[in-house]
Amino acid sequence: MSICALFPGQGSQYIEMCSDLLNTEPESRRIFAEASEALGFDLRALVLAGSLEQLTQSEYAQPAVLAASYTLFESFTRRSGILPDYAIGHSLGEIAALVAAGALKFADGIRFTAARGALMHRAVREQRGRAGIVVDMEQEALEHIVASIRDLHYVSISGYNSPNQFVVAGEAQGLRLLDDKVDQAGGEFIPFRMMPMKADAPYHSELMQFIQPEIEEIVSGLSFAAPEFAICSTVHGELIHQAEDIPKLLTAQLLQPIRWIQALAQVQLRGATVWIDVGPGQSVKNMLGEYDNSMHVYSLDDPQEQSGLLERCKTEFQPFGGGGAR
Repeated sequence: MSICALFPGQGSQYIEMCSDLLNTEPESRRIFAEASEALGFDLRALVLAGSLEQLTQSEYAQPAVLAASYTLFESFTRRSGILPDYAIGHSLGEIAALVAAGALKFADGIRFTAARGALMHRAVREQRGRAGIVVDMEQEALEHIVASIRDLHYVSISGYNSPNQFVVAGEAQGLRLLDDKVDQAGGEFIPFRMMPMKADAPYHSELMQFIQPEIEEIVSGLSFAAPEFAICSTVHGELIHQAEDIPKLLTAQLLQPIRWIQALAQVQLRGATVWIDVGPGQSVKNMLGEYDNSMHVYSLDDPQEQSGLLERCKTEFQPFGGGGAR
């Protein structure tokens, strides 16, 4: 029996996230104070009492989600004495997983996600492309539709969220064609412009190549260490084994689809049976319900679920042993 921590991406943020921890735990306040110092503005004030419009902007949303996820992770591990055996992060969440595993310093992660978010927002501002979700369709059928459009307009699958839910990105004309073809095949395409918490931009596709040199330059200035527990990257669906592997994954990340279901399958094969949503909201928990509704996921953002998990940890897991069962 082993534990897998799951870190959400952008879109999971909300006003007053982590408010209970920030109001009661000094260590949680210290984490947000460190983030605020790294950013040069009061992140805690934004998260607790700011505007949702500002918090939704990528340059604010990304460091905020990282800080919230790390706060929840730190509180749980401090109270339980347990580290996970594995971690998977959804896009931005992979950076949070690296921070949690000690592979990237927290302050560096905060600064990187703010810069990454600002660069990614250029794709929205400059209308580099659009994105949306396809539901109620199997992967092979969607891949066939995408292939039939690619000769005319660029479209791609940019995220594999579940066996029947995918993110697609591409040129506006291509996505209009995809919408028609998906509808004819019995599926549904939901544009991100209809979803207020989502950034309507072609993230995780070749249309993001215009910011890759700047991402590479930022990543080259960061220091990495080997992770303290295994991280399964959604760039290729395989485990990250050493620090030297991390920079190329972070620079490739925005051009590659999020292979979420592939990473989940990899960790399942390695024996993960306890799943923890380590982030604000319950977006990861909901995605796992789409992936396999027999998987029970504990949300650390739900006090009742966290209490239940802490009780389970007391009887089934060895403290400070990397999550291994007794």
